[in-house]
Amino acid sequence: MTSYQRFVLVGPTGAGKSTVGPLLATRLGLRFVDLDQTLEQAAGRRITDIFEQDGEAAFRALESEMLVRCLEEDGIVLATGAGAVLDAGNRERMRAAGCVVHLHAGVRRQLERLRDRGDRPLLALVDREATLEAMARDRGAHYAAVAHLRLDTDARTAHEVVEALFRALPLASASGGARHRLDVDSPSGPYPIHIGAGLVADGEALAAALRGRQALLVTDANVAALHAPVVEAALRRHRPTLDLATHVIPPGESEKTLDRWREVIDALAALGATRDAAVVALGGGVVGDLAGFAAACWMRGIDVVQVPTTLLAMVDSSVGGKTAVDLPAGKNLVGAFHPPSAVVADTAMLATLPDRELRAGLAEVAKYGAVFDAHFLGWLEAKADALLVRDPDAIAEAVARSCGFKAEVVARDPFERGDRALLNFGHTFGHAIEAEQGYAGAVGGLVHGEAVAVGMVLAARLSAALGRAPMADADRLERLLARFGLPTRIPAGLSPPSLLARMRLDKKADAAGLRFILWDAAGEGRIARDVPEAKVLEVLAAD
Repeated sequence: MTSYQRFVLVGPTGAGKSTVGPLLATRLGLRFVDLDQTLEQAAGRRITDIFEQDGEAAFRALESEMLVRCLEEDGIVLATGAGAVLDAGNRERMRAAGCVVHLHAGVRRQLERLRDRGDRPLLALVDREATLEAMARDRGAHYAAVAHLRLDTDARTAHEVVEALFRALPLASASGGARHRLDVDSPSGPYPIHIGAGLVADGEALAAALRGRQALLVTDANVAALHAPVVEAALRRHRPTLDLATHVIPPGESEKTLDRWREVIDALAALGATRDAAVVALGGGVVGDLAGFAAACWMRGIDVVQVPTTLLAMVDSSVGGKTAVDLPAGKNLVGAFHPPSAVVADTAMLATLPDRELRAGLAEVAKYGAVFDAHFLGWLEAKADALLVRDPDAIAEAVARSCGFKAEVVARDPFERGDRALLNFGHTFGHAIEAEQGYAGAVGGLVHGEAVAVGMVLAARLSAALGRAPMADADRLERLLARFGLPTRIPAGLSPPSLLARMRLDKKADAAGLRFILWDAAGEGRIARDVPEAKVLEVLAAD
């Protein structure tokens, strides 16, 4: 299952380290060790007494000493104290010793779990919430920098945390596995796609993509806490003279706006970015599209390096150079074609990806089989279970094969004037659903991959309704998407006429009318412009 002999749990007080640790140890056949308990036994005193009698500095020194002793043992799951990461030496020891897992909990959940506990010397009962918030600010970057994996425990039981961790372990331990490189032809010259686990921490591919002395790292608040310190450290290690700045936006599709684009432009101005500067887009499709569009516009175009952190972005939006922002009238209506100078797809980052986002990415993977290769669709059917549990070999192959399909079609049609439109299978319907829901994926609506899944089923059923393809193929696609845990039906409350009106504003519409990507059979996508609106309404109404 994993090559690690030691697991180190870090995270704030109340995140569940001492509860999850014994369960994980039992599951892995290892021994559980609680650093605080070990320290108290060695000192013959409680931690609160050490703080009161000797002070925090003395406690931290003893904590570091006991950490060294514990990490000398193999076959353990070690739960550390919340402040153990404050010491740089401790962080280095933990990272080098084994797999470091950051169990995260928000302040509200911490307060609930700590309601009846008074054994934490730094948590003053009179102002516990403010203390926890200050600790989160002071320690959050340290947790992110030291951890191989991060799991949110707010909405999970201890057993659910262990199950989620167990699914993620293959990716965490795959940093020495196979790596792939594909080269994509573009009008501005070829660029590489690097695929493999551990690429970002390694830093070589990322640093090699930067040709100037300045870089702006653009990311969102969720990704920044997980991966920005690793990217920054790698770049500073390989490029010590690099003038590096970081700009963080709020997460979510609703942030892919002209206002956020303007903020990135202002950050480039503040950096004094010259024509050989680069934007490093660290995140999912929203960050990639937004940062790429800013790079396309600054000084009429500077380099952008795409570092996708979601499966969907790895197999789709990071490759090909389409950049854009949304308007209230529709998705991706303002943008530019701006190929990246490189794509660095570190599959180890998928270990921290929420299950919902993994499934959304699998929708885009399925799209390649649907429009290009029925054999790949069959491979996905055979590997569905392995992909859902994040088997590293299956994930790496899915990303590499998907990028291969996209690289081939993008090279033939860089500006989407022909075959590249096939990549929009399901997107005309999907974008209409997203727009009609106000891009509310984070608050009850469908996220992009989910909307595309519904859109692909609708496109397949429209193909059957027009007599272009067998209904059996539509049923087959729907079964695969449902197996991936994806929605396949239009969300309640969306009317067919309203969705059709959204489609008329879609950027894929042209003077000839609505343009749909349909199929003649599984693996045989086709561009169609002669689709009667009445037939589209019929399919929407029947869903």
